[in-house]
Amino acid sequence: MNQLLTQKNLKLICNIVTVCFLAIHILMLYIFYSNRVVPMVNVNIFSIIFYCFCFWAIYKGYFRFFVLLTYFEVLFHMSLAAIFVGWECGFQVCIIGMNALAFFAEYIGRSVRGKYVPATPLCFLGMAFYLQSYYYSHNYKILYPLSEDTKVFFQYLWGIVVFVITIVCLWGFTLLSFHSERLLSIQATYDKLTGLPNRYFVARHEEENLTDNRWIAMTDIDDFKKINDRYGHNYGDYVLQTLAKLMKERMRDCIVCRWGGEEFLILGENDNMDRVYEMLDLFRKEVEGFCFSYEDIDINLTLTIGFSKYKVGLGMVDWVSVADKKLYVGKYSGKNKVVA
Repeated sequence: MNQLLTQKNLKLICNIVTVCFLAIHILMLYIFYSNRVVPMVNVNIFSIIFYCFCFWAIYKGYFRFFVLLTYFEVLFHMSLAAIFVGWECGFQVCIIGMNALAFFAEYIGRSVRGKYVPATPLCFLGMAFYLQSYYYSHNYKILYPLSEDTKVFFQYLWGIVVFVITIVCLWGFTLLSFHSERLLSIQATYDKLTGLPNRYFVARHEEENLTDNRWIAMTDIDDFKKINDRYGHNYGDYVLQTLAKLMKERMRDCIVCRWGGEEFLILGENDNMDRVYEMLDLFRKEVEGFCFSYEDIDINLTLTIGFSKYKVGLGMVDWVSVADKKLYVGKYSGKNKVVA
């Protein structure tokens, strides 16, 4: 689930919508009662009871039920109001504003991979009610005409409400879309198990930063398959996570990536390749003496490292291939060594 769209946040959003709609209906109840629009007084009493009930539905997590009934409540309420007090009061514009809310609700439902209400049929239904209200208002006498001041008040009110709904929904779309793209980018370029950048990160960010003072090291855990076979994949995951943590701590000025499986790639900058070799060999010896302990099982392991200085003209793929070949030279010549 999107981190912004937790169950708690969804309930918060729905409760805020419910409180706002409830407050609006209480205000309309007062206005309609003051103007003796009896049918709309009854409709608003029903709406107030409905929104009080919505708090329970939200608490229970019935989000699809909440969205569907809220849309229908607004649809019927605004259509009836346009018929009873006239088109000039602007109730019908709320039907248009609900389209943005309907699509926003569908987007949230799809994002959390839950049950959702498709917005398009609702919007076509809303259009039908909108047109029907217009037809009735312009072909039949207004049953409860209101004063000009009341009409102006309603026009301002519904203009503000629709703009706020549209702005909030579009802002929500923008925020959630940006957050989702950011999460997808992280998932595409970072390894979930170790938290390290992966090979796609290297391809995307390092291709343009190749200079002749850069170096690269391909690191492989010796006999890692035996660890998985003997102690299980959970132990193997622990080893990968622990080794990744050690690499990040010891190679602070370098980029450490999980290349795949038990292979890690280290990229750094240094004009003195002898010092780089010493640093890598010192790290290899540290890992050799490190005790990996998980579920009361202690083991030691070794690393083989293939190390290469950048040569002008090489692309990232070819450069990694050079380091990889040196790694396999070390593998086939005894393991537990750095090959430059």
